[in-house]
Amino acid sequence: MTNTDGNQSLKILALIKFVPDPNQLKVSSNGRPDLGAAPFRISTFDENAIEAGLQLCSAHGGGVYGVSVVHGKAPPRDVLLRAMAMGLEKLYLVVDQDHVLNEPYRLAAALASASRFICSEEKISKWDLLICGEASADQYNAQVGPRLATALDIPVIAYATRIEIRDSTIVADRALEDRSETLQASIPCVVTVGMEINQARIPTVLQVMGAGRKPIREVLLADLPGLDVESFNEGPSLSTLDVLAPVRARKNIIVEGNDIAAKAAELLAKLGADGEVKF
Repeated sequence: MTNTDGNQSLKILALIKFVPDPNQLKVSSNGRPDLGAAPFRISTFDENAIEAGLQLCSAHGGGVYGVSVVHGKAPPRDVLLRAMAMGLEKLYLVVDQDHVLNEPYRLAAALASASRFICSEEKISKWDLLICGEASADQYNAQVGPRLATALDIPVIAYATRIEIRDSTIVADRALEDRSETLQASIPCVVTVGMEINQARIPTVLQVMGAGRKPIREVLLADLPGLDVESFNEGPSLSTLDVLAPVRARKNIIVEGNDIAAKAAELLAKLGADGEVKF
C-alpha cells in the first residue's frame, strides 16, 4: 500500500450489482413485477461505494477495480460503461449462467473467490479495502458485505457515513438509531455504505464514450479458484418462492362541479369518511 515516496497507494475492490431500475418497475397483470420493462442501472448504494473508493484514491493514490456477478447475460453495454466512466480501472463480470448464486451466502463465497482471482490477475498482493453498498436496490437484504468479510476472515464496518485511511487502519463513522459511532479496523477490511456518505458523480457523455477503451472481462464460475459450486447443494440455502406487489385497488372517485370551494369540501368529506385523512 505504500509507494516508494512514502505515500499510500490504495487498491480498492468495489462490489457492484446491476439491477432493474426500481423507479421504473411496473406490475404485470398477474401481480408480479415486470422486470423486462425496466432498464438496468447500477444499484444506488453501489454508486456511492464506487464514489467513496474513488475519493479515497484521489487522496492517497491507487485505483478502484470493480467486480459484479451477472446471472445469465451481462447488462447492456451502456450500463457497464457508466460504471467504467465513473473511474474504475477495470471491471470483472462473474458469469453465473445457471443462477447458482441465488442467495447471499453463495454470492459472498463467489465474491470472496473472485477477489482472490482478481488479485492474482492484476498482480496485487492484497486489497486494502473492499467496498459495497449496504444493500442492493432490488433485494435489500444487507447480508453480502458482512458475509463476504466472514468468507475472507477480515473485519467489516457496515453502514459507514465517512471513511478515512490512517496508515494501515480504516477509521469510519456510522449513525445508528440511538447513537453515532466512530470505528477503527485494520486493513484489509470490508466497508458497506449508503447514500449518506456522498453524492455519486454523474459521468459526462465524453467520459462514457472514453470508457469504451477500458477493459471489461468476463469470468466463469469454474475459473474461480477454490470455489466448490457442488458444495452449495449440500449446505443450507435460501430460496425466493415468489415476489408479488401489494394489491391496491383504485376507487376511481371523481369530484365534479364548478364551485372550487364546494369541490374541496366534498373531497375532504370523502377522504374523511374513508379514513384516509383524520381531522
